Amino acid sequence: MDEIVIRLTTLEDAPTIAALAGQLGYITPEEDVACRLAELIQQANRAIYVAAYPGGDDDNAPGVVGWIDLYIYRSLLDNPLVMLGGVVVDAAYRGKGIGRRLMEYAEAWGRARGCAAVYLKTRVDREDAHAFYEHLGYRNLKTQYAFRKEL
Repeated sequence: MDEIVIRLTTLEDAPTIAALAGQLGYITPEEDVACRLAELIQQANRAIYVAAYPGGDDDNAPGVVGWIDLYIYRSLLDNPLVMLGGVVVDAAYRGKGIGRRLMEYAEAWGRARGCAAVYLKTRVDREDAHAFYEHLGYRNLKTQYAFRKEL
């Protein structure tokens, strides 16, 4: 785990980001991820980091094994917050401290931008994720419904 590097994502990471999202059940074509990534990495109030082993495929290192998507959320009702658009670590690398490192980056990124807190949502059935966040000092604020209407 010591050799893991946390770095800003590049467009070349899109296939792995899409594959890792698929591990959580979010099946998104690589092309769609690449298009979104190209737009998102240009935004000043957003950061997408990946956790990677140096070398990647060149020396049989696994390359990117996790990612985290961060953005600043501003509203009338609260001070600016760091929102997690998503975070995932490859199932084969969970429990090695990689998720903790990604969350530490989220917190540092938010502090550097004057954010009051990190805010995230997780599905009710992801009990392992709930335990992970609570272990890091996060607390569950509420249970709510999520609504969506296609436009």
